[in-house]
Amino acid sequence: MASRWPRLAGIAIGLGIAVIILAIAGNRLPNPLASGPILSEHEGRIRELVIQYEPSARDIALPPYRDFLRWLDSDIIVDVVAPSQAAFDELAAEVGAVRCKLRPIIVSHPMTAWSRDRWLALTAAPGSDTTTLWSPRGEASSGNWPERSGDEKIGVDIARALPSEVRAKRSSLYFDGGDFLADNRTVFVMPRVLKRNIQVTVHDGAELLDVFSRELKRKVVLLDEAPDHHAGMFMASVGHNIMLVGDPALGRRYFPTSPKEGQALLPDGADFTAETQHLFDAVAAESEVAGYRVVRMPVVPSPDGRTFLTYVNSIIDPQDNGPVVYLPYYRGAEALNAAARKIWEDLGYTVRAVDCTSTYRYFGALHCLVNILRRV
Repeated sequence: MASRWPRLAGIAIGLGIAVIILAIAGNRLPNPLASGPILSEHEGRIRELVIQYEPSARDIALPPYRDFLRWLDSDIIVDVVAPSQAAFDELAAEVGAVRCKLRPIIVSHPMTAWSRDRWLALTAAPGSDTTTLWSPRGEASSGNWPERSGDEKIGVDIARALPSEVRAKRSSLYFDGGDFLADNRTVFVMPRVLKRNIQVTVHDGAELLDVFSRELKRKVVLLDEAPDHHAGMFMASVGHNIMLVGDPALGRRYFPTSPKEGQALLPDGADFTAETQHLFDAVAAESEVAGYRVVRMPVVPSPDGRTFLTYVNSIIDPQDNGPVVYLPYYRGAEALNAAARKIWEDLGYTVRAVDCTSTYRYFGALHCLVNILRRV
């Protein structure tokens, strides 16, 4: 028995050394749970994106999907989250021939057609190829709205369908994905996020700012004032430190003067009040303070505060031959469409128009329907 002690001691010492070596090496390896910064809205070519298709929303979502998907190149993957294979097949048939690759993710539960709000894409950490989908703590009204309850699960659904590409992470905070506007230096967060979380998930704004800074790994600006809507309805970072910000006064210049034509676009009329103008101007002012050159873009809000004729609710793709913007247009608003198009073109963008006439009365446009998963 005594003769075994030296051998056992040697094994123990060897194991101890191995543990130390592995610990040191482990500190040098990327953390498999780490993530990089939030994905920028305008940097890197689009390689993969997510849309949601729910057949009951076909009249709302199909027209912009048809235009948008037919523009996309063959190297882009479009993950289509759908409640059934039949729903995916319906979308594919209605859209028709496209060059991009449509890939179904069947979730087998109720859901809506609005992809943008479901999660934020956090880029892969150094040494990793995994995108993190950071989903909110919960969806508003999910307790009595089955489709919203289903939307809560979509980040996890995508991660399960694409385990080698994506992991899901649940936040302790309440937000919509549309409450954020991100580029490679700054994340703007809407005032509504503060209202949803103070004294509910965090004690104060400083704690909320700390959480977002750690998770998003960018400078975070909590806007003091803004329209009570998603960021993509009234602002867009477009590169070269330029921020497009909606301007109702400019929108008024191009809005139809005929009451009949105006009512056809916005049955409740347009809101050009000083109070509403102030909210858009406040966003412009805070963008300038953050170091951006502001370019104003026509926007026409309705008195409901939700229905906008907006031209920043777009998708940007900086392609090899120059930057492209997939830009909403609205039938019956030709002067507005033309004015907005010229502003984008003057910024050096090639405009690819997408008909969003069917969507804006449901409080969104193209940016609300599309969530970018990966850029390169």
